[in-house]
Amino acid sequence: MAFFPDYFVQQVLTSTDIVDLIGRYLALKKKGREFVGLCPFHNDNKPSMCVSPVKQIFKCFSCGAGGDAFGFLMKYEKLSFPEAVRFLAEQANIPIPDDADRPAPQPGMSKNDLASLVERAQTIYVKQLASDAGKGALEYALSRGLTEESIATYGLGYAPDRWDTIAAGATRQGIPAERVIAAGLCKQSDNGRLYDYFRERLMFPIHDQTGRVVAFGGRAMSEEERAKYLNSPESALFDKSSLVYGLHFSREEIVKRKQAIVVEGYLDVLIPHQAGVTNIVATLGTSLTDRHVRLLSRYAEEVVLLFDADEAGAKAAERALELFLAQKINVRVATIPAGKDPADYVLSHGGEALRTLIDEAPDALEYLWQKRSAQLADANPAQQQQIVDGFLTTIVSSGMYGAIDETRRSSLAQHIAHMINVSSVDLHSRMKQLGRKIRRPAAQAAPAPTAPNPTLDATSGNPERLILEVLLNEPDLFDDVVEKIDPADFRDAMLRVLAEHIWKLGLAGKLFPELLLADESLVSLSEIVTGLLFAGSQRGNFKETLDDATAKILDRKHREETEQAKRESISDGSDESLRALQNRLRERSGSMDDKQKRDVFRRPKIQ
Repeated sequence: MAFFPDYFVQQVLTSTDIVDLIGRYLALKKKGREFVGLCPFHNDNKPSMCVSPVKQIFKCFSCGAGGDAFGFLMKYEKLSFPEAVRFLAEQANIPIPDDADRPAPQPGMSKNDLASLVERAQTIYVKQLASDAGKGALEYALSRGLTEESIATYGLGYAPDRWDTIAAGATRQGIPAERVIAAGLCKQSDNGRLYDYFRERLMFPIHDQTGRVVAFGGRAMSEEERAKYLNSPESALFDKSSLVYGLHFSREEIVKRKQAIVVEGYLDVLIPHQAGVTNIVATLGTSLTDRHVRLLSRYAEEVVLLFDADEAGAKAAERALELFLAQKINVRVATIPAGKDPADYVLSHGGEALRTLIDEAPDALEYLWQKRSAQLADANPAQQQQIVDGFLTTIVSSGMYGAIDETRRSSLAQHIAHMINVSSVDLHSRMKQLGRKIRRPAAQAAPAPTAPNPTLDATSGNPERLILEVLLNEPDLFDDVVEKIDPADFRDAMLRVLAEHIWKLGLAGKLFPELLLADESLVSLSEIVTGLLFAGSQRGNFKETLDDATAKILDRKHREETEQAKRESISDGSDESLRALQNRLRERSGSMDDKQKRDVFRRPKIQ
C-alpha cells in the first residue's frame, strides 16, 4: 500500500516542475514544445532524453528510461517511491502528513535522512567559524585570498579541535551512533566511543547537483604531518568518483560556455570564482575519471584540465589521453607556470590571465606531442622516427584505443597527421603496425545490449498498444471503447495490467496519466506509460486510430471465438454451439464493416 495518502502524492507532483527538476541534474535545451538532453542512465553521446513540460514526463528514446518526477528521482538518486515523494515535498515546502497512521519504517536510513544529518552538521560548522573558537580558521581563510563574501556564499565552516562537537550533539538528541557514522560525520573506537571524523579543519561543504550538502572536505591549517585535505568517507550519499566540487554553483556558466574547467583543490575553484572564472570545478581527492567526464558532458562540450606544470600534471595529461579517446568530448590540457597552483596564479595575475591560459590550451593529444616534439630539434632522422613512434605507441597502447571503432581511428589519425605534418594514410598504417607489435590482450568485448522490451518496441500495428496510446493522450475517448472491449481482451500481460488500471480510472471518471505514474504499485510500468504517452502524442489522429485498433481487436476476438466454436461443433457432432455463437456475434457487430461480417458469419465447412 502507498506510504503516503493519494491526495498528498498528487499535491507534491503538481507542485513539481519536471523541467526544473531534471534541469538541476543535466543541461536541457528547448526543442519545439519539449526539452532534450543527454540521458544520465546510459553512456549517451547525443541528446536522447526528451522532457515534456506539458505532460510532466521524461523519456529516453535510446535506453527506454522514462517516468514522472518521482520516477526520475528514484532512478537517478536510487530512492524508493516514498523517499522520492518526501524529497520533493520538502523541496516544495509541503508539510508531511501526520506519521501516526503510517507503518513503521524499515531499519536503516534513506539518503534523505543522511543528507538531513549532514546539513545539520554544516550549520554547526558555519556557526563554529563565526565563533571565538573559529577565529584562527577565519584568519587562515582570509590569508589564503578568500573574501568574507565568498566564505559566506560557499558555506565554509570550521571543525573545532575537539573530539565531540558532532558526536556529543548527536548523543544529546538521541541520534543512534550508526546513523552519524553512516553520514560520514563520526567514527567509533574499539571500546564503542563515538568521536568526530573532522577536527581542527577549515570545512568546505560538498554538494550534489541539486545543491544538497552530501559531504565535506576539511583543510588542515597547520604544517604538522597529516593529510592536507581530508574528505568525508564514501557513503550512500557520497561517491567521490562520480561527484565534482562546485558543480552546483558552476553549472549555469558551464552550460553557457559549453566548457568545464577541472582543477584539483577547493581553493583552486573558489579563488577563480572570485575573479570571474566561474565555469570551474574540482575533483575530490582522486584523478579525473570517465564517470567525471560523463557527468560533465551533460553540461559541456569540452573539458579543460588545469594542473600544475609538474610531474603530477604530466601524469594527469597521460590519463586525459584515455579520456579523450573514451569519451566523445574534447579534452584539453592547460598548465600553470611552475611553482604556482591555479589559486596562486589568479591572486598574482588575475582572472583574465587565467582565462587566456585556458583559451590557448591544446587538446590532450597536442599537449602530449608538444612534450615529445621539443626533443626533435636536436635529433637525427633515426631518433626523430623513434620519438614519433614513441608518441604513437603511447596512443595505441592506451587502454581505450582498442575500444574505439575504425572510423574514429581514421579521424584520430588525420588529426595527428595534421599535428605532426605527415600523411594521414601513412600515419594510420603505422599506428596499425605499432598496435600489432604491442600484442596486448584484446580489448574486452562490450557486453551485448540488453534485448529490447517487446512491449516498449511493439510495432505501430499493435492494436492493444495503440488503444492505450490514445486513451492516455485523449481520455475523453474512453467511452468510445469501454462498451466494446475490456482488459481481458489484451494478450500482452503488461499491457493488460495497465489496461485494468486505465479502465478502473476511466469508469470512475478519473482517467489522468499522472494518476498512473504516481501510483506506487505501477512504478515498474512507468517506462511503458511514458513510452505510450510520447508515441501517441507524436502519432496523433486519435479518433481514427482508436476506431481502427478497436475494430482489429474485435475482429481478432470474433475469429478466435468462431474457431473455438468450430472445434466444439466437430467434437460433439452438432452445430448448436456455432449457431449460439453467431447469434451473440450479431448483437456485437455494429462496429464491424461488411467484409468483417461476411468473414465471421460464413458457415464453416466441416471436413
